[in-house]
Amino acid sequence: MQPASRSLVVLGVASLLLAPQNIWAQAGSSGGGLVIDHRYANIDAQSLIGLPMGSHKTTVEKNGSLRWSQWSLKRKPLDVPIGFSSQMDGALAIEPFVEADGGNVALKVTSQTLYKGRYPFIVSKLVGSPETLRLEELAFSADPDADPASLPTATSGAKGLDVVRLVFTNEGTTAQKILLKLSGRERNLPGHVVNDVLMTGAGEDVAQVSDAGGATVSREDEGLTLALRASVAPGGSKTIWLRLPYEWSAARNSEVSTLSGDALLAKAVAQWDGTWARGARVHYPDQVLNDFFDSSLAWVLILTEYDARGDLWTLDGPDVYRQYWGRGEYFQARALEVGGLLSPARESVEHAFHIMNDDGEWDGPPTSGWPAWDNIGGNAAAVWDYYLYSRDKEWLARAYPFLLRSSEWVRDHREETTYENVAGVPAAARPIRRMMTGSKCRAEIEPALKPGEKTYWYGLLPWSYGDSGLPEGHSYSHNFLAAYGMRVSAEAARVLGKTEDAAWLEKEYGAYTTAIRESVDRSVKLEKGAVPYLPAQPTRPEAAYSQTFLAIWPTGLYSANDPLVSGLLTRMEGEEAQGLPTNVAWAGPAGIWPGESMNMSETYLLRDDAKKNAAMLLAALNHSYTTNVFKEEILTDVTKERACDTPHSNRQNGQGTGDMPEAWGNANVVDLLRDMLVQERTEAPATMESKTTLHLLAGLPAEWIGKVGEVVNVDRTPTTLGTVVSLKLTRTSAAMLQLEFDPGSRATETFVHVPLPEGSRVAEVKIDGRAVSTSAIKVSAGGQEAVVAAGVLSHRVTFDFTLGATMGTAR
Repeated sequence: MQPASRSLVVLGVASLLLAPQNIWAQAGSSGGGLVIDHRYANIDAQSLIGLPMGSHKTTVEKNGSLRWSQWSLKRKPLDVPIGFSSQMDGALAIEPFVEADGGNVALKVTSQTLYKGRYPFIVSKLVGSPETLRLEELAFSADPDADPASLPTATSGAKGLDVVRLVFTNEGTTAQKILLKLSGRERNLPGHVVNDVLMTGAGEDVAQVSDAGGATVSREDEGLTLALRASVAPGGSKTIWLRLPYEWSAARNSEVSTLSGDALLAKAVAQWDGTWARGARVHYPDQVLNDFFDSSLAWVLILTEYDARGDLWTLDGPDVYRQYWGRGEYFQARALEVGGLLSPARESVEHAFHIMNDDGEWDGPPTSGWPAWDNIGGNAAAVWDYYLYSRDKEWLARAYPFLLRSSEWVRDHREETTYENVAGVPAAARPIRRMMTGSKCRAEIEPALKPGEKTYWYGLLPWSYGDSGLPEGHSYSHNFLAAYGMRVSAEAARVLGKTEDAAWLEKEYGAYTTAIRESVDRSVKLEKGAVPYLPAQPTRPEAAYSQTFLAIWPTGLYSANDPLVSGLLTRMEGEEAQGLPTNVAWAGPAGIWPGESMNMSETYLLRDDAKKNAAMLLAALNHSYTTNVFKEEILTDVTKERACDTPHSNRQNGQGTGDMPEAWGNANVVDLLRDMLVQERTEAPATMESKTTLHLLAGLPAEWIGKVGEVVNVDRTPTTLGTVVSLKLTRTSAAMLQLEFDPGSRATETFVHVPLPEGSRVAEVKIDGRAVSTSAIKVSAGGQEAVVAAGVLSHRVTFDFTLGATMGTAR
């Protein structure tokens, strides 16, 4: 940070104005604080351990057993279906029992949490019968050679392994006999007991007992089960350590790290501490939010992986979705960027350069080949965002040819829809519908047209895969992102001085957005609701609408306060279940999508509605599993209609769809928690002249910093304005808030959103002792915050916000 020359002080109102609002009770809080108890976690949850940017990912089941797949990106076939990695051909069953005269009694899992609340290690707690015998299982991944000062690379050659610590504790007054059974497979070959190791007949390790803790080891089930027995004295404990080296020949077991289990745990902790220390930090008064930020950034990193050529993929999940989607890349790379980890973000973006088709098409997922044009815009947006965060102009020059070719593809292929259903077009010249492996949703409606009338999707991109509960056809979300890709390509051309390219790209962007708006206007007339809303698809406006919010953020095609957006929010709020919108994807009205809801909630931030944003955030976090991971959708009412009749949606209440952890969900946690404190805003509807400004504290409800001594801060978060900023807000007394803001190395136009307790108003604002005109202060529509136009900041300044009570509604 730059040397401090001044501080920023916010004078608050008396504590009587800090009473919590009803919305916090509805959101699951008490007394103005936050309660995140995972009350709506899906019943078929699973967790994950792994190394950042590593090839091995191990699922931890709810009973504490482990599963993994040999089908990493480094050895996948050239053409594989989605779900290639869900073939769990590796497993370790961990089965603990109490031995008693009446037979063995299995211990039962009572909880699963993260190690110390934020490390991506899984702590499973089990109890026996009697309940005085307890077991804590800690599963984590470690690299004995890891350097906490640096992230791994494609060539670092890490010797990773999974480690399991099992601590049996006897809280009773008599000795308890314990039995631990281990069995499993590797590369689908069963493990055989050889001394204290489970290995396949082909000589590959499944698991090693590195420290039996005094237990006796034996072979059972014809050598397929490794059994450990011990007696735990009253008030005593027994600790057993297991190691699972990644794809390791038993002939090399002498080469496995000799570090103790405790030393490996310390190594793993140090690696994550080092990773977080290199990046941006956020701090809210409620520690659970900080833990979510850290652990979510960890899950995004774990769900990256190098392929055989050394390209870093951002993956959507460890099993079914061990794949790459350009639209998801934008949000996952952005999470790394706002988290201050620009190097892996850059590597993941550069991977997209190598999957572009020779005609400029960016499709996805690349090995499945479904035509989904939102990927072309997602990849382009990710390229442009990395430039904005890094301001590496030389890198942009290398990336520019890919942006240009993608925009050329969009320009050229928009022509297809101008010849659909048009009389007089020769059959040989009519566009085809791209091949897909099978229809995934309901058919697109094709209404009868009058002679000479254009199709509802005239000038949009061609027919394509719908996804997310949208029928195959002409989804608006595909076009929102593709148009945005064209706009950022034009901006890149201007930065690089390519004036001719910039001219045609800007013109094409204008024509494309005009076609989108004309199509939307026609689609709105097909709506049946009382309030017009931004539609999801030209002829099925009521289709699942989560991706429709791409029109607001990040593309800026529609303003967050546009009447159609307000109508969409009204429709969404009227269909909520468990605090989250339904009808967002495959499940339709029967389910919710927690991770995606946080992406949608960015719209509330842009509308300066901090309370609705916070309520949706809390509801989403309460739908995560207790290890802070998300499943895609969760069924809430299976008696209601599904958007699509697929295996995704044919489940029971409380069950989830897709993969877990869902990287998109955790990326959105990082993005939203950061944006609530530091947010870039670009004027919408977006044009080439749209200005971007910085908004501070826009998502911070007054109730979240109501106690004296509470602190909110952000350290070293990069912004798209080309500067790294920090801020610290402290409640120094019941009547005062102190804010210190460092705008970094680049002058930035900044707005400060002062959280207003109910019934308060801004009486006076001073900057460096000089009074600010009231015209520079505006109160949000709901009276939740006062927005102060601070001007262009190039260094720390002093703001004095004097607040006072008011009768009735705040002005």
